[in-house]
Amino acid sequence: MVLILSAPDDSSTNDVIDWLIFLDKKFIRISEEDIIQFSNIEISNEDVDFTLLINNEIEIKLSEISKFWYRRSYIKLFVEKIREDIELYLELNYHLRNESQIILNSFLNEVKNKSLNSPHDNSLNKITVLREATKIGLNIPKTLITNNKEKLINFHRKNKKLITKNISPGVFINNSEKYLSVTTQRVSTEEIKKLPERFSYSLFQEEIAKLFELRIFFIENNFYASAIFSQNDKKTEVDFRNYNIEKPNRTPPFKLPRSIEKKLNKLMKKVKLNSGSIDLIYSEDDKYYFLEVNPIGQFYQVSYPCNYYLEKKIAEFL
Repeated sequence: MVLILSAPDDSSTNDVIDWLIFLDKKFIRISEEDIIQFSNIEISNEDVDFTLLINNEIEIKLSEISKFWYRRSYIKLFVEKIREDIELYLELNYHLRNESQIILNSFLNEVKNKSLNSPHDNSLNKITVLREATKIGLNIPKTLITNNKEKLINFHRKNKKLITKNISPGVFINNSEKYLSVTTQRVSTEEIKKLPERFSYSLFQEEIAKLFELRIFFIENNFYASAIFSQNDKKTEVDFRNYNIEKPNRTPPFKLPRSIEKKLNKLMKKVKLNSGSIDLIYSEDDKYYFLEVNPIGQFYQVSYPCNYYLEKKIAEFL
């Protein structure tokens, strides 16, 4: 039995499930919309077994789960509340939630050995990953994180062209009127001048003159790369995620050098990921630059244009 934790509207999960059905593999898909309880936890000298109760209908034991795939979403664990009209009860409810979280974390730790990704991967630290990449021998753009205008001005003098991006995995804000997502942006001299002396912590990097970008899907020591010729379009030259729907970037398959694959393999082992989407740049001076890794990244844009059939490969792994 495959247990899948994914957002209800994630189309890539649907594509993988189509292959699971074709391969005649049993699965259960859950999301934050489902109510999950641990109806029983048996601990013995030999083993521990968790019994999940899903929506008060389906029971599944940890021992019955052959693979766990974390795609997106979270487990909404049901916690029985006591009265909330007195401060003491508020504290007790807080305690009960904490105890439930310990149980959930224990389950995720137990299932990790049979997992493709994990909810814990969301806490991957971009700063730590960049540091580990340099230790392994990968090139990275010169990087500064600061909240100080003077420090930024000095960094700008040394590197001339700068970009900025988010430090956390991503920012997506939406309401009934607008949708906001954060992409990589150039930082101009005029924009720096307008900044106050102190501002929110921000990540700045030198802008690498690139020939093309690389989006690489990694799963269990295998790399599936696509070149992205974003430089040929003013709209996408800084960040290919500023998609040009009318004239999309060309995205052919790309074979990474073995030396780069070895370094990336070491990096993924170091940060304890068995799958993820890796972003690189190939520069005008013929160097590969590591940018970041997204543990739960999209793979559709690599799979379909390059005919990698990654959805099938994921299903076969599961």
